[in-house]
Amino acid sequence: MTKWIVSACFLTLAAAPAAAADVRLESYRNPKNETFRIFNHMYLDGARGGMMATNAWLKSHGGQQMFCMPETLALSTEQTEEIMLKSAEKRSAKGDWLVASLLLWGLQDTYPCEKPGGR
Repeated sequence: MTKWIVSACFLTLAAAPAAAADVRLESYRNPKNETFRIFNHMYLDGARGGMMATNAWLKSHGGQQMFCMPETLALSTEQTEEIMLKSAEKRSAKGDWLVASLLLWGLQDTYPCEKPGGR
């Protein structure tokens, strides 16, 4: 059992540098094949999950949230992709822009936080 755990940890660490690669808009829009298309969607889902987890942490610690999505809303991969692509269009993004940055800005555009002292 211990050998299996050590092997799993080694494989995870060995794959980490490949998984940590950023996805750029050009490669997202024009994946080389179906495997890359699936990877791009997984990357986008992971970026969304990380941003939502960070937002929840900020909220629970009294910090300023990055965006203010309704708590009952769950975004699908398709909705997340639409938000990111609209953000790219709004910013006239070129192919080397990071998909994760475009997603964050898109979430901020779509779900802005009320400014303190506002409405």
